[in-house]
Amino acid sequence: MKSVFDFLKENKAVRDFLDEYGPQMKKMAVICLVGLVLFAGFSLFKGSSEPQEIAEAGNSESAASDDYTGDRSLSDGTIFVDIGGAVKSPMLAELPDGSRVDDAIQAAGGLKQEADMSNINRAEFLLDGQKIYIPSLAMDADGNVIEGAAASGKVNINTADSTQLQTLNGVGPATAQKIIDYRQSNGSFASVEDIKNVSGIGEKTFEKLKDYITI
Repeated sequence: MKSVFDFLKENKAVRDFLDEYGPQMKKMAVICLVGLVLFAGFSLFKGSSEPQEIAEAGNSESAASDDYTGDRSLSDGTIFVDIGGAVKSPMLAELPDGSRVDDAIQAAGGLKQEADMSNINRAEFLLDGQKIYIPSLAMDADGNVIEGAAASGKVNINTADSTQLQTLNGVGPATAQKIIDYRQSNGSFASVEDIKNVSGIGEKTFEKLKDYITI
C-alpha cells in the first residue's frame, strides 16, 4: 500500500504545484509561526502585568484610606458646653478643646451686673458636655446688691429665675413657674414662710426649703 508521501511524489500535478508555490507556502508558514509566537508572548506579558496593576491600585486605595481623617480633627478638637445663669446670652457654646470657664463666659457675651463670681473659678478647664451656671447676687429695685444675700449661699425667692429655683430640692420646672407667677400676681414675698402660699408647696416641702431660701 502506497503511503501519502509516495502518492504525492508520483502525482505530477502535485509536484508542479509544490515546485511553483512551495517557497511561498514556506514563507507563509514562517510568518504564521512568528505571529503565533508573538501573540503567545503578548498574552503571557499582559496576564502577568494585570495582577500587579490590581495590587498597586489596591495598595493605593489602602494608603488613601489610612491617610483619610474626615472630621476627626474637628471632633477631637472641639467641645460643647452649656452656659447659663447671669450671663448676657445663655447658650450652648462650641469652644476649642482646652478652653477655660472664662472662655465660655466670653462666648456667652460676658457677665451680667448681678453675676456672683465668688465661687466660680474662671481658670478651670472645661469638659465636653459640661454645664456652667453663673449665680446672681440678690439686688434691690435700683440694682444695688443686697449685702449678705450672696454670702449666705441661699436662693432669693424674690429675684431667682426658673433655673435658680430649680436648684432647690423638690422644685421642678412646674413649681418654679408657680413661684414666679405668684410673685407677678401678688408682689414680692414678705417672708420665706409666704412661699407656702404657692400652690403645691405645703408644710413638708417648706421644711425642706426653709434653710436654703431667703428674701
